[in-house]
Amino acid sequence: MANSIFTPLYFANYFVDQVQDAKNKVVDTFVFDDKIKASIKDFVEAQRDFTKQVNRTTNEVAELTAVTIKEMAEKTVKAAKI
Repeated sequence: MANSIFTPLYFANYFVDQVQDAKNKVVDTFVFDDKIKASIKDFVEAQRDFTKQVNRTTNEVAELTAVTIKEMAEKTVKAAKI
């Protein structure tokens, strides 16, 4: 799976983009004041950046946890054979 572009992180970020794009479309449709519209869109982009960073961090922690558990299991098997 590591060699594929379709990783869990890809799908998580894809979902974030879909939600944030929908928010921007709602703003474009219903907000007519340009100053308010720009402010809301900046906020939506800040949400997008923050959420994607959380996704990256969570993905890194999950990968590190999986590697650590695998290494511990291999060491346990080696120790049990001795």
